[in-house]
Amino acid sequence: MPLPAGGAMAWPPPELAPVAKKLTEWSAWYAGDGDALVSVYSLAGSATTPLSQTFFQSDKPYGASGPATAARTFWGQPLTPGTVRTKLHVPVASDIAELSANLLFGEMPTFTATDKATQKELDAFQTDGMHSSLREAAELTAALGGVYLKVVWDETLSDRPWLVPMTPEQAVPTWAWDRLRDVTFWTCLHQDDDSTIRLLECHEVGAISYGLYEGTPTELGERIPLSSFEGTQHLAELYGESGVMFTGLPWLTAAYVPNVKPNRIWQGIRCAVNFGRSDFSGVELLMDALDETYTSWMRDLRLGKSRIIVPSSMLESEGPGKGGRLDLEREAFVGMEGMLTDPNSSGITLNQFNIRVAEHQVTAETLFEQIVSSAGYSVQSFGGKGDVAAVTATEIQARKEQSLNTRDQKILYWRPALQHLFQALLGIDRLVFGAQVKPEAGIDVAFPDAVQPSLRDMAETLGLLLTAQSMSTKLRVQTLHPTWTETQVAQEVAAILADEQASTPAARAAPVVAPALPQ
Repeated sequence: MPLPAGGAMAWPPPELAPVAKKLTEWSAWYAGDGDALVSVYSLAGSATTPLSQTFFQSDKPYGASGPATAARTFWGQPLTPGTVRTKLHVPVASDIAELSANLLFGEMPTFTATDKATQKELDAFQTDGMHSSLREAAELTAALGGVYLKVVWDETLSDRPWLVPMTPEQAVPTWAWDRLRDVTFWTCLHQDDDSTIRLLECHEVGAISYGLYEGTPTELGERIPLSSFEGTQHLAELYGESGVMFTGLPWLTAAYVPNVKPNRIWQGIRCAVNFGRSDFSGVELLMDALDETYTSWMRDLRLGKSRIIVPSSMLESEGPGKGGRLDLEREAFVGMEGMLTDPNSSGITLNQFNIRVAEHQVTAETLFEQIVSSAGYSVQSFGGKGDVAAVTATEIQARKEQSLNTRDQKILYWRPALQHLFQALLGIDRLVFGAQVKPEAGIDVAFPDAVQPSLRDMAETLGLLLTAQSMSTKLRVQTLHPTWTETQVAQEVAAILADEQASTPAARAAPVVAPALPQ
């Protein structure tokens, strides 16, 4: 899809409105912003809360949230005028997104290529901030149902390209079946009462195009020269006023990584059917109920504070028109007869409401477990009940089976996307920076095991295999150190064989010949 001609066309495209509505709701839960949740679920419809109309008054289905649903939500209930908002938010959504990122990229995947020069450059990518970028992208994917990753480079900042995550709100994709054909990212560079300036960046196979547009908050406007705005003058210097860079690469320099599929809420919307499903999809009302539970619990604590009610005759006057007070720190009070209706009563009433701790705790734990389970994770992954010390990695894996199954499902979408992206990275590395690499040969991506066995378990296993003579020394070293290079493995094997020879009485006088290291 080439860059649009501009003019009075609506931007972002109106067909993506159902996606924007749901992404706004998920973003509010992910951010944990109470004001954003009120804006999303409020149905006040006043001039000060236009988001209620924008998000929920639509003739197209886009999920569970709608006017009737929002009216019943805890965050959608209007605040009584003159009262202070005391609603409490539990950040379970952000915890779920963070757990998903930790499961996927707690350790960096291994990228391997058959060409040695290409492998050396791949190793450099893995240690050049790539790990943090992938982990950030994984967290956004869990929250928003998917994320875009695009290849960027700047010769003044780095000697190789890198990946930058982009949220779905910033992208307009074009699909061929279920594959991304091209995507246009857009950024608002300037906005005031008079105009809105946007930069559009279109990634196609073999080319990247830049376009600058001046319009309104709702319209794209006319295309203007890149050199007319200070923030895009460098693009005009690099690619001219046309803003087109021809890469000649057979790979798209961007990719969309869905969280999980199929998408249950957008099956009937053609432009959204290829988007992924958020971990929050379907549990929004449960998270709303969890917030209501904790808010009620805190309300019980506030109302349950012990209070003393005394007759006005016991108060010490502060003077005409200033009311009275009771000094609770005084150790002795003088009784005053004839001022109390009941001679057997001191006139002091202690008021203490019950704090329903057990009821709230059970409700909160039940809601939390249901939210986590519906999102695809085990409660033990969050340190929940039953997470006692495990003896072996097998026991840990059994307790976290649901989380590990969800991780495996997400890897099915991450692995091909990363293979494609790293080929594009190497292609730009060769085109722009002159790296001697061969991305055409293909790249293998291997994710490490989520649950690593302890050294004791590993040693016992390797010892049994050694006794059975069913594993070579090289394979034992590779199993114990899966992240080592071939050179490191060969050096360790040579050291082990040398130690074994030196410890043999018959071979102590003979010279030790270590195996040749790979060239």
